[in-house]
Amino acid sequence: MAQDPLQTAQSAQPNPTASNKVVRRVSRRGKGRPVTGKPIEAPAAKLRLVGSAAPDVKQPTSNPTPIRSATDPRWVLAVSTSQMMQGDVLSPHKRETLMGLGKSMGLSPFDCSLILAIIQDRARRGIALDACPAASESQLALIPLPPMRSFKSALGDHPTRTLVIAIGLLTLQALLIWVWLG
Repeated sequence: MAQDPLQTAQSAQPNPTASNKVVRRVSRRGKGRPVTGKPIEAPAAKLRLVGSAAPDVKQPTSNPTPIRSATDPRWVLAVSTSQMMQGDVLSPHKRETLMGLGKSMGLSPFDCSLILAIIQDRARRGIALDACPAASESQLALIPLPPMRSFKSALGDHPTRTLVIAIGLLTLQALLIWVWLG
C-alpha cells in the first residue's frame, strides 16, 4: 500500500512539542522507515548591523569615476596585472605581489581582487593581454577611487620608517652645517 508523498512530507516536519514522535521518511523506493530523535535546532546567528555608522564601509558608487590619467591606481594595477599574466593565468606569487601594489596605492583588498578578476575575465574571453585594460576601462571606472591621503597620515602608517627618515635628515642637516661652517 503506497503512502501519499505530500502526507509523508508533512509528517516528516519536526514538531517542537513532540520530540520523541515516530516519523516516517520516504526513501527512493517509496518505502518508509521509522526515524526517532529530537529536532535539530539551528545555532543562534551572530549578526551586526552595517551602515553609514560603520567607519570601514564605502558608499556605493552611483556615478562611475572615469580614468583620466595613467597614474590612476585602478589603471596602474590593471596594466600591471596584464603584464604579469601568462595567458589567462595569474600565479599565486604574482597575485600577492599585485595585491601588495594595490594596497600601497590605497585600494582595498576587495577592489584589488575585483580589478584582477576583471583583467583575467577579459583575457579568458580572448582579448589580447595588452588590450585588456583598455577593453575593461568602463568596468574599472565603477571601482571607487581610494581616498586622498595626507602626508601626515602616510607617515603615521609606518612609525619606525618615519623615525629612521627623520634621524637621517637631521644627520644630513648636521653634516651640511658642519661642512659649511668648517
